[in-house]
Amino acid sequence: MALRVALGLPKWTPNIVLMKIVGQEVLSEKIKRLAAQFFMRQLANGVHSPIYDQNCKPGIKLIKRDEVMLANLFTELDTSTDHIIAFPDTLISRSNFCEIFLSDFSFQNKAHPAFLIKDLFKEVVYKEFQDYHIIATDASKSHSFTSIAGISNLQSFVYRIHPINSIFTAEALAICQALDELSVTDKNLLLLADSYSVLQAL
Repeated sequence: MALRVALGLPKWTPNIVLMKIVGQEVLSEKIKRLAAQFFMRQLANGVHSPIYDQNCKPGIKLIKRDEVMLANLFTELDTSTDHIIAFPDTLISRSNFCEIFLSDFSFQNKAHPAFLIKDLFKEVVYKEFQDYHIIATDASKSHSFTSIAGISNLQSFVYRIHPINSIFTAEALAICQALDELSVTDKNLLLLADSYSVLQAL
């Protein structure tokens, strides 16, 4: 039972599966990884969080020992508070109107052949979004790396983020970063993303 708890497995996990998993990963490394995941989840709700009100002064001051522990943990994770992407102030300071289209347009039907999707997309942009600034975002995840990217007709970005992040988080961060880096002040924005789950969540 102690192994199941340490490995983050349900209590009904059979012994043979448990031993197989234990053999594949050193227990101390598993605990360290789970601790890092827990830390990052806690961080997501703290003063460095993308959803934290940036205009508010944090009321908690770390004691020196905790500051050192925090710095060491960031070093081990190969990141820092500067690498945590925050929501752009444009979302807070402007009264923006946002519409999310999940399946409203014909080009969003994957059953169509690629050439037809391309033509339908061009038609929709011409009719509905002709004067919009267009941005596309994407994210990818492998065993070792997680990356985000965004592109417009003016500029682009590509960042590698900590592999502890899920593909869902990466896709959401790509959208967030695109709003921060690629949007223009004098135009409406059409943002294209291929993560249905993130768009649903938004």
